[in-house]
Amino acid sequence: MNEVLHTLLAVGSLMGAFYIGKHVGRIGVPDKIVSFVLERLEADGYIRTKIDKDGEKELVPISAEIAKALREASKISSKT
Repeated sequence: MNEVLHTLLAVGSLMGAFYIGKHVGRIGVPDKIVSFVLERLEADGYIRTKIDKDGEKELVPISAEIAKALREASKISSKT
């Protein structure tokens, strides 16, 4: 394989990948993928979400979850 053929194959592959990605992005597949991944992470307990006033899911910062757990733990330990 000479240099010209190799270059044409590489550029053609890159163009094909670009236009396939552009087409897939238009039909909303990335939104479905992101939604699926977030729902799966939440179901498995890796992230926490809450529904905001607009009805959209919002990620809860881990620091807020840690603070909540520490407050609950201190309430339990102070009762005993």
